[in-house]
Amino acid sequence: MIGILSDAHGNGPAFSLAIDILRKCGADRFVFLGDAVGYIPSGSVVESIQELGNSIECIRGNHEEIMLGGNFDSAREPIYQHEKTLASLTESQLALVDKWPAQLVREFAAGSALFVHGSPLDPTCDYVYPDTDLSMFDVSHDFVFMGHSHYPFVRRQGRTCYVNVGSCGMPRDDGRFGAAATFEPESGKICLIRFDIREATKEAFESPQSIHGSVKAVYERRSDVPFGEMVNWEKT
Repeated sequence: MIGILSDAHGNGPAFSLAIDILRKCGADRFVFLGDAVGYIPSGSVVESIQELGNSIECIRGNHEEIMLGGNFDSAREPIYQHEKTLASLTESQLALVDKWPAQLVREFAAGSALFVHGSPLDPTCDYVYPDTDLSMFDVSHDFVFMGHSHYPFVRRQGRTCYVNVGSCGMPRDDGRFGAAATFEPESGKICLIRFDIREATKEAFESPQSIHGSVKAVYERRSDVPFGEMVNWEKT
């Protein structure tokens, strides 16, 4: 089983919790869809990815693109905090991120799968939401896995199953519950799971680095019915 997650945004404890829960669901390998950095100025997610070694494949998100390119927006930098994150990374961690591709295509028994951060039209920067018109995408793949919008969903358009795995570290529908997905490559079964990240986020916020108020406000958002199957396992 493959565990798929995205958009940790420096929330190392939430990323580690997601990996632990995905393992308990049966995942023994992982795909990370980008945005390990941004908002919470920490290299802890990249450090965890480095420790996972060959058990995880990663693609580059828009925040990795900005950080690696050094194109820091002075107006947004107090929110994004890429410079602080960049300074926290070791040379080997930076080299690791620099090798991440913009997309992955993998063939499974259940069919062909495209992994992107954004969308099939723009793998890095396009946003796909639960109500986005999926008919605009003309793909030959059986599965498309995405992140970036931080809003999880599973929808079918024609022959293709589109899955936005949401955000494991900074969910935008309900700030209490991270999101990730499991994928069974033999059968094609997909399960989108939600898990409580409040304690993990509290730990991430205990960093001496300042976190912008607008970022903290995202974690205060609430939804009546967050999409996905709720799981209650604690990190071990």
